[in-house]
Amino acid sequence: MSQGGPVDRKLTGGTLDRHPPVEVFRNLYSDRATAEVLFSSRSEERHFWLDRGQLVAAASNREAQQVGELLRTFGLADESVLFAAFERALAEPGRGLSKALAETGAVPRYVADACVRALAERILYSTFGWTSGSFTITPLEKLDDIPLHFDKSNASLLLEGLRRFAPGAPVPGVVIDTRSRPVPAADLLFRYQLLLVSKEEADLLSQADGTRTAAELSADTTVIARFIATGALQLAGLKKAEGDEATPGGSPLNIEISGAPPAPRAAEQVEAQTQLVWNTYRRIDWSTFYEVLGVAPDAPLADVHRAVHERARAFHPDNYFKAPLSDARTALEGLFTHVLRASRVFRTAQSREAYDRSLESKGQVVSVLESKPTPEVQKQIARANYLHARTLYEQEDYYPAYEMVKQSVEFDPKTSEYWILLSRVQRKNPKWVRQSAETMRRAVGQIPDSVELLHELAEACGAERNEPERVKALKEILKLDPANRRAQSALAEIASMKPGR
Repeated sequence: MSQGGPVDRKLTGGTLDRHPPVEVFRNLYSDRATAEVLFSSRSEERHFWLDRGQLVAAASNREAQQVGELLRTFGLADESVLFAAFERALAEPGRGLSKALAETGAVPRYVADACVRALAERILYSTFGWTSGSFTITPLEKLDDIPLHFDKSNASLLLEGLRRFAPGAPVPGVVIDTRSRPVPAADLLFRYQLLLVSKEEADLLSQADGTRTAAELSADTTVIARFIATGALQLAGLKKAEGDEATPGGSPLNIEISGAPPAPRAAEQVEAQTQLVWNTYRRIDWSTFYEVLGVAPDAPLADVHRAVHERARAFHPDNYFKAPLSDARTALEGLFTHVLRASRVFRTAQSREAYDRSLESKGQVVSVLESKPTPEVQKQIARANYLHARTLYEQEDYYPAYEMVKQSVEFDPKTSEYWILLSRVQRKNPKWVRQSAETMRRAVGQIPDSVELLHELAEACGAERNEPERVKALKEILKLDPANRRAQSALAEIASMKPGR
């Protein structure tokens, strides 16, 4: 019996009688897998591509049989066009049909795209009904170019496919005891999936709080079974267990109601969400879990748990389907990973205390009781902070390393290795590359004849893609040390890359 929970993460293939297609896709979504999946049944083979868990496209070895019907529909039944389309569809599953339609020029591109996407969706939805056959999962390092992607979230695609089953038909892999009590998934990735639902489905989801049985929620339990198959709901059991609640603080799920008018101030809310995503992501490498969640370090644990759910909804990877966040997918993935880590850290008061102690040991800057330490004491503090920061840097714990080495520079600005470490820590954050170069400019201002600092300035300018200043720094090195091979080699490499060389 499936309840929308995890299946074997090491699964590379199997049979459809044991692992229905919906379960396979749900598992790959949970793994954030980039992969190609091949389903085979009788004489048909169907290919599916996923990018970071999201279904991207579908194709069938019988796709070519549908090309003729598609082209005839639009009056493109010329034999040469049909022949080319058949060849392309067979030779390039998932790509050929799109190319064939686009290159005829006989239909607008948006019409061709709509046709290809509709065909891919039809292939996907009908696959959910397969109960016999086999599948193979091939992991991919990255997805090859797919001309047209699905424009719906994974959960919405699975839900739509399951809605197309015949009335009364069971949902593959899901059996419901009508006395059990559905609740939102405990897994934050599944709980806050972006779902396009009907008004009736939205009402059901809002009432699935663990207090009502499946029978009380709906006379047709297949509706509940669909949400369990997508992973959005799970069954809490025959009795309401302690802690089985919908969402702390009543935070809504990440759903959109089909055909409903936009909620009041919806545009403002999405704009605020977009700003929150980018502002938080900009400083993610330096932020504590408290800062990612937007709560104070002394906030009550209940408030922290509520913030975990609010941020999980705001930072869920599916949000990139919203137009203002269409270019924020990488940011959302990174932010959501931090929220998941925070949820584990703040699960109990004991785990929170352990995290707080780690912040104190990692991030606390060495200090003294004197209100104004002497220069000699400042240098001792700077050295101790630098050594600790260097260890943290090597452990890739950049936030506390940054805080500590920053004070090293403030207390002893005439030590070049402090500046260098500060600049390197800053470059670990792609948003702080410019600050890294500015740090080295200040360092050279403090210690103007240091070849070591000029080399680091050249590196920082290279990361900033400031080629003129990089060249200038390298030439300054040669003024101080004409035989410096590292500078000579870097200048020669730059010269060889110029046009005409």
